[in-house]
Amino acid sequence: MSILLAASLLITEPAAPAGPQAFEPQGFRDSLSFEINAPREEVFAAATGDVSRWWDHRFTPDPAELVIEPVFGGRFYERFRDGSDDGALHATVIYVNAPGALRLDGPFGLSGRAVTKLVSWRLEEAQDGAATVFHVDIALSGEVDAALAGVVSHVWRHFIAARLTPYVEAGCHLAPDVRCAAWD
Repeated sequence: MSILLAASLLITEPAAPAGPQAFEPQGFRDSLSFEINAPREEVFAAATGDVSRWWDHRFTPDPAELVIEPVFGGRFYERFRDGSDDGALHATVIYVNAPGALRLDGPFGLSGRAVTKLVSWRLEEAQDGAATVFHVDIALSGEVDAALAGVVSHVWRHFIAARLTPYVEAGCHLAPDVRCAAWD
C-alpha cells in the first residue's frame, strides 16, 4: 500500500452512517525500533516541538503550525491557518521524561473514528553512545480491523525510518531555516 493511500485512509473522515451501525471493537499492538545516528537529546528535541519539517501526514497541505509540546498535558496539534482557531488535536501528551520517553494518547489521523491510540516513545543510547535507539510502541483499540492496524504500523515506520531518521542524520534539525538536504 502506498504511503499516500495509507495517509488518506488515516486523515479522512469516514462517511456518516444512515442510522445506528454496530461495530465489533478490536485491539492491536505493535512495537518498532529504529537506530538514528545522533545523540538521544538531539533526537528527542528534533522529534518534538515544531515537527512540520518531518511529519508529513496532515489535515491541511500547509498548516500554520504542527507541534508536539513535550510537557505533560501538552498537545500534538495542527493549526490550519495563522491567527485561526481552526485545527486538529492529534493527541495529548500523557507522560514525558525527556529525553528518554514520551507517551501520546489520541486519534492522530483517525479523527472521526471511535478509536483509542496510545503511542509510546522510548529513546535509549545505542551501545556506541553516539546513536539513539528509538522505540515506538503502539496500542490501538476500538473501531479498527487488522487492515487498519497494519496501515497504522506502516505509517509509523514511515514517520521514524523515512522522515525523522534522515531529517536528524542530515542535520536538518540544527538548521531549521535552511532547506533540508534529506528531502533532495
